[in-house]
Amino acid sequence: MGTPPLRLQLANDLSALEPARLAVVDYLLPHAPSPRAIYAVELVLEEVLSNQIKYAFSAGAEHAAGADPLLELTVWTEPGAVMLQFEDNGAAVDPLQAAAPVAPTSIDVAPVGGLGVVLVRKFASSATYQRREGRNCLTIGVALN
Repeated sequence: MGTPPLRLQLANDLSALEPARLAVVDYLLPHAPSPRAIYAVELVLEEVLSNQIKYAFSAGAEHAAGADPLLELTVWTEPGAVMLQFEDNGAAVDPLQAAAPVAPTSIDVAPVGGLGVVLVRKFASSATYQRREGRNCLTIGVALN
């Protein structure tokens, strides 16, 4: 039998990012992930969670863990991969359908931000989205090596 999944309930607040990152890295260490895998997992984790926190709920809505709405993160391993499942009951949004940003004509007109989904796609070995029972469910796979 494999390692049981890591399940976290997170507040809808940016302060939840660092404790979540530390918990996920601790969970993965026994699986001997490569440095590239750790980097990819941390990047995916930060991009997806920060987007959930910033955009899933109405402006200014903050919720403590255990309150509704909240963010749920489940992490587990499969042969050769770590799977990260992000759930929230915010507005229905499939980030995998987001159009790729248009390349700026110069650095002077390049907007700040807007590349998170592109980065997640680059580092993911798999990605799926479902809307289930009023909840967004985004599952990202990252190669362990």
